[in-house]
Amino acid sequence: MKRYLPLLKTYFKGSLMNLLEYKFDFISGGTFELVWLFMYIIFIDTIFIHTNTINGWDKYQMLMLTFQGGLTDSVFTFAIVPGLKRLPEMINTGTFDFILLKPLNPRFNISCHAFDIPQIKNIAINTIGLIYCLIQLNIPITPLKGVMYILLSMNGLFLIYSIMFILMNLAFWFMRMDIVMGIGSELITIGNKPMQIYPKVIQKILTFVIPLFVCFNFPVLFIVKQLSVRAIFYAFILNVLFLLLSNFIFKKGVKRYVGSGS
Repeated sequence: MKRYLPLLKTYFKGSLMNLLEYKFDFISGGTFELVWLFMYIIFIDTIFIHTNTINGWDKYQMLMLTFQGGLTDSVFTFAIVPGLKRLPEMINTGTFDFILLKPLNPRFNISCHAFDIPQIKNIAINTIGLIYCLIQLNIPITPLKGVMYILLSMNGLFLIYSIMFILMNLAFWFMRMDIVMGIGSELITIGNKPMQIYPKVIQKILTFVIPLFVCFNFPVLFIVKQLSVRAIFYAFILNVLFLLLSNFIFKKGVKRYVGSGS
């Protein structure tokens, strides 16, 4: 760990210096996500003019889920996407060799090589939005409840990372992977809606097969409704399983890459 923290600091400084050369990028960066967020807030506000609840979710619970999804997306885009999106190109051009030659964990070097600095604005806005919703809901947050919420949120972040890492590793077997990051955005859009609005079969698929609801719904459900101890244990165990699965697929992909002489 001591070895990697200075590297993260160096990568962050490099991303910051690169951004300062193009200052307009800092101002405009993350604008699309902000526009989408505000449009969705207006959409929710409009819906609740005509009703008080949707399948048991009131206005501020829905908004909290929106900000939860936005925060997870912003942190993921800030810390992981800039590095991870390079993987298909590196595999196709053969520059992945340089990752394998470095005396570092290749997964770490791919995932954390760069940072999307403008996403800091989105992280701050979504965090403020979450706090505002908690105030409006008037939910008492004990230290234990707060810690568990943070752990479930981090668990969701790492889980969505493992899912996206698996998808990006398909580049070891398929050439055209341009659409994958777009698929990731759509997965987040699906996952940050209340799971109760979907048919039962979709709920099961998005909880047990592609666990998007575990990423986004579970932290908010723990705060605003009830989340069983069994569900909490399931969320953490699932994260470990997906981490192991993503590592397995990555190692298989690396073996194929080396074996093909790319």
